[in-house]
Amino acid sequence: MRGSWALMLRFAKPLELPFDAAFVNQGPLRWIARDSSKPGRSGTETWLLHASAEWSEAHLAEDADNVAAILLHAFEQLGGASPQAWTAHRWLYADSEPALDIAYAWQAEYSLGLCGDWLNGGKVEGAWLSGRALAQQLVHSLGLG
Repeated sequence: MRGSWALMLRFAKPLELPFDAAFVNQGPLRWIARDSSKPGRSGTETWLLHASAEWSEAHLAEDADNVAAILLHAFEQLGGASPQAWTAHRWLYADSEPALDIAYAWQAEYSLGLCGDWLNGGKVEGAWLSGRALAQQLVHSLGLG
């Protein structure tokens, strides 16, 4: 399992960036997203920054203030601004390396299955797809579908 640093930023007014989300392929950042633009969200402008796994692993023991300063600088280099407030979070077990590229594990003789974010690519989308695929397997094995 690999760690990951994440930073939630809060702003008094919307940022004038020409995108709501982006993969970042340089520096410490991997993914940035205007969290407040998700469907059903309103209120304060928020952005979520995710550091790359490689950078996060190299800085896992670092103080949150130092990590935030580095990630904020990288965000500003992309056109972002200094936030009104921020919250840093260090996930010690954010993803697996390498991520297993199977949807789920199934033991037919025991009618036992496993699903999760450590399967199907290792991201939150993979977790959802993994659970859905296992549910379909279970429905099929019970003869319900």
